[in-house]
Amino acid sequence: KTLAVVGLGKIGRYVVRMSLGLGMKVIGHDPFVAPGVAEELGIELVGSLDAALARADFATVHVPLSKETRGMIGRDVLAQAKPGLRLVNCARGGVVDEAALLEAIEKGFVAGAAVDVFEKEPPGLTPLVEHPKVIVTPHLGASTREAQENVAIAAAAQIVDYFRTGK
Repeated sequence: KTLAVVGLGKIGRYVVRMSLGLGMKVIGHDPFVAPGVAEELGIELVGSLDAALARADFATVHVPLSKETRGMIGRDVLAQAKPGLRLVNCARGGVVDEAALLEAIEKGFVAGAAVDVFEKEPPGLTPLVEHPKVIVTPHLGASTREAQENVAIAAAAQIVDYFRTGK
């Protein structure tokens, strides 16, 4: 199966390494990453989101929410996706247009989705949340003991950098 990783930051890169270890073919899309990064990861960098999703059996989203990414996976992009795509959004609510995703699932274009972030949180019992082809979990990735320790270490390193270099 082919996995499209949308966003090749720290988490996206980790997902790439894990997925390659599982024997998946992995492609990536990130307009802010140099082609050399994809080469280092051992994946193909695909220039457009449409083209990446048109080739993917699975897609996972790892981008921040910004003006540029809000609704980036909407009706137009989902209409270009490979039939039977399975989409995972554990990045930020609002990156995936929830109404467009529900519509694509109901029309059979998207086979299913796994979501732990929503535009409105908590989402309540919406048609998307209640859909039998959607897996919904709470967004708890940063709530583990290890994640909290890593945040504390990163914050301490930033404070040290500030006092050493002024940055």
